[in-house]
Amino acid sequence: MSRQYQTNTGTYTEEELAVVVWVNPKHSSSKQARFLETMTTDDSTLPMAFPLKHLLGNRSWKNAVLTHSGAEVFETLQQSRRTKPLVVPLKVATEAFGWENFYIPTEYTL
Repeated sequence: MSRQYQTNTGTYTEEELAVVVWVNPKHSSSKQARFLETMTTDDSTLPMAFPLKHLLGNRSWKNAVLTHSGAEVFETLQQSRRTKPLVVPLKVATEAFGWENFYIPTEYTL
């Protein structure tokens, strides 16, 4: 059964939510830099999840690449950048990265 997340703007299943990730450009020059970057908040270090339909419908993310499987994440990850991130559905993020916890904002705005 799919997990559901309740917010002030609606209820979302994990299939409807995604995280945005890209390769950290500092990783190649610093062994202490994390390999991946993702969006977080001041309140949480967990990857922030967004409704997939909002990400795909937002012009700010027009260069983002939607992934559908862990294999696809690993095939396209090296080409990802902050200006061309990967949009990774929560189930795929769990499969590919082992992430099980995500920051779900109390409200989504467009």
